[in-house]
Amino acid sequence: MTTTTMVRTRASWLYSFLTISLVFTLVHANAAETPATRCETDFGKEPVANTVETCRLELIGPVNTTKRIAILETLGKAYLAQKESDLAISTWNEASQYSSPSREEPATAETWTRLQLLIGQTYAQAKQMDKAEKQFNKTLGTVEESIGRYSLPAGMAQDAMGTYYALQNKPKEAEDAFKRSRIVYEIRLGKTHPRTLETRMNHAIGLLDMNREKDAQENFQVLAEIINTLPEYKTEPIRAEILTFLGTLQMRSDQLQDAIRNYQIAFEVRQDAFGPNDIRTSQSLNNLGVVLYRAGDLKRAEIALSKAYVIRNDALGNKDPLTLSTQKNLQAVISAQNSKSN
Repeated sequence: MTTTTMVRTRASWLYSFLTISLVFTLVHANAAETPATRCETDFGKEPVANTVETCRLELIGPVNTTKRIAILETLGKAYLAQKESDLAISTWNEASQYSSPSREEPATAETWTRLQLLIGQTYAQAKQMDKAEKQFNKTLGTVEESIGRYSLPAGMAQDAMGTYYALQNKPKEAEDAFKRSRIVYEIRLGKTHPRTLETRMNHAIGLLDMNREKDAQENFQVLAEIINTLPEYKTEPIRAEILTFLGTLQMRSDQLQDAIRNYQIAFEVRQDAFGPNDIRTSQSLNNLGVVLYRAGDLKRAEIALSKAYVIRNDALGNKDPLTLSTQKNLQAVISAQNSKSN
């Protein structure tokens, strides 16, 4: 039976392509003012090829600068999901031309920084490490010079660099970058702001990358205790992220009932946030199905995995690795049921 995989959005560095980068799971700064485009809405819910076509069609029509950037950013993510990293990078470079690291326009500066970091992360995923590190350092240098060392874009860049160095198993550089990022967010936004908690979560993930699993689990446990006690996070996606990582670590250490509880909550949060048919919701269903199988609850495992398979098959197709992984998990559950009945 395939065990659940740690979700690396860094971008994971892809979020199994589900989301690009934990650094950027937060809603865009201007989202409250600008409704999401169809391109953005379709990503994760429709087959990727359909999303690409939708984004291209929307770019042909009359759109303002903010929407054009959002469409291009999503189109780049869709290209990356299709393993077309060069197209993703060129698309994000194009989007960057409509924004700039301006001290006078904080939202624009964050957009520019996010796009530049996505490019660096994509280089890293493509194993072009020299280009990745150069891109990260260039981005950090630009925002520190243009906006300030303790600006939010600088915090974003330090967070992404912490992840990068952790993946390179450079503990000192990773710890320094995550520390600087956390300081920025705590100063600017407060200790319980979503972005502060997110950089702490990314630090915990970095500990996993550096094979410090015990330290990582302790960090996730602390984060779970914080976020579970704050009413404003009851249905926020970051809560699902934290509980998913904690649940996976608990399952790996045979704390199955704790893992079931955390996966169940993560599923409920994602279903509320993204809808019942989103591939991010399917991830929680797949996780839940695996741990239920491990705990011997075959009936509930079959229900969860069947739902996950349908979502992934519809959105990604029957050849996608995520779909195939869930299919194998489901087959293992059915085989166990048949053996039990015999």
